[in-house]
Amino acid sequence: METFIFVLIISLILGSFLFDLWLSILNYKHRKQPIPEVVSDIYDKEEYNKWLNYSMENYRLELISSSIGLVIMIVFLFMEVFPFFEKLSVDMSGNIHFQVLIFLGIFYFIKFFVGIFFSYYKNFSIEERYGFNKSTKKTFVIDKLKSIALAIVLGGGLVFLLSTLYSNVGSMFYIYAWLIIVGILLFVSLFYVKLFVPIFNKVRPLEDGELKESIENFAKQVGYEVNKVGVIDASKRSTKLNAFFSGFGKFKQVTLYDTLIEKMSVKEIVAVLAHEIGHSKHKHIVSGMIQMIIIISIYLSVLVLTLNSPEISRAFGFADTHFGFGLIIFSVLLAPISVLLDLITSGISRKHEFQADEFARANGYGEHIENSLRVLAKENFSNLTPHPLYVKFTYSHPTTNDRITAIRKNG
Repeated sequence: METFIFVLIISLILGSFLFDLWLSILNYKHRKQPIPEVVSDIYDKEEYNKWLNYSMENYRLELISSSIGLVIMIVFLFMEVFPFFEKLSVDMSGNIHFQVLIFLGIFYFIKFFVGIFFSYYKNFSIEERYGFNKSTKKTFVIDKLKSIALAIVLGGGLVFLLSTLYSNVGSMFYIYAWLIIVGILLFVSLFYVKLFVPIFNKVRPLEDGELKESIENFAKQVGYEVNKVGVIDASKRSTKLNAFFSGFGKFKQVTLYDTLIEKMSVKEIVAVLAHEIGHSKHKHIVSGMIQMIIIISIYLSVLVLTLNSPEISRAFGFADTHFGFGLIIFSVLLAPISVLLDLITSGISRKHEFQADEFARANGYGEHIENSLRVLAKENFSNLTPHPLYVKFTYSHPTTNDRITAIRKNG
């Protein structure tokens, strides 16, 4: 039985890697397909060649990074490195829950240490050479230190809590864990911009002027109350553009990148806001929360199955079930499950994007939402010829071509 489990887990790891690799290769080879006529004017020849080189470099880096991650995991499992981490954690603490934290901390520190080299290269080589990176080395280091601190405080706190619950509440673990994780999800959704974004960026209220007045006028036109519009100083790290909607009810807020304000006209920005309001009008945020709660329920079922199967830990050198190792194997089992779930949720998300675009178009901003999509594609170096299968499995937004085509069709 344990031999079967060992082979099954290794096969899942390799299978997930090979599937992702196959999908990436399909997409990579598809990059030289003719650009659809609707979006053929976004890049000129020189810019398009630049994009091809950019995509090639990112593809190679991601391939190397994921391959090294695969090798590390396979070696650790075959060489029974994880039981060695357990021994270290036992030597360092007599508390079983702190042992779990130390065990996971050792593993994820190794992953973080390896990943930081790829992150550094991407920022200060690839992104720098193609004109996207605005981050300094000091900011890069501070960001990484903040990320470590957050992982320790929030991630470590959650793991400690779940480990304690697992040891003390028995069969009620699923219920308590579900309530805690859903509660955290709701809390983060409500207070993301207020509490978490400021850790890395400054968020200021949109100043008075033509843009703010235009936003307020549009909101009144469609009967929507805009509580807050924030501007994030994204330009200190990158030239790329974005905007996002967070929270719901009295906590809803639209946040615009300062780069978006810099690169778009007032009407194009209002069109982006109209798109975001469209999400709210169609209850997409609530729909997303329901989807996430369902996914959490499925994931927790897999976690409980993993933790209640001591054969899994024994197959890799442990004497019995190990909570920390169970979490690692849980992440392995999630890979194939996530492929199926992502196929469904990404499809729903793309449908929502079409609906939000249509809301902007129907309220007089069809031309401007189309123009904003062109600006976003150009400034963010969007892929104009992704492989259809890659889109189905990984894209939460429709392609630029599909979105503009739909806007024109409905117009």
